[in-house]
Amino acid sequence: MIRPRTTMLSSAAPHAPEILSAPPWQDTIVPIAEALLSLVSAVENGPTAGPAVKAFQAAIRRKGEEASAAGGREAMESALRIVADAAQDRAERRDRIIGQAWAGLHDWRPEGRQP
Repeated sequence: MIRPRTTMLSSAAPHAPEILSAPPWQDTIVPIAEALLSLVSAVENGPTAGPAVKAFQAAIRRKGEEASAAGGREAMESALRIVADAAQDRAERRDRIIGQAWAGLHDWRPEGRQP
């Protein structure tokens, strides 16, 4: 009877997989995206004009500025995806609401251009 091989030559040892580190902004973006989701939800269900809408747009813009400061365009896109993915049936509308509020922000995509 032949015994199974229980040792492995060092040249045949499996290599450890490369560990990809997450971008440093990833932990920071979660609370930003949660706040952004609350703001966008309020805009979706609230009035379409008036001072309240302007206040919500200003708050959404500030969250865009925070995301930009945390990780630039990549962090901003990530926050947008979190909000859009929270309700697939309203993703396009949420993208539009955020896009309007973030228009002209540093690191944000030019108006009307999708990623």
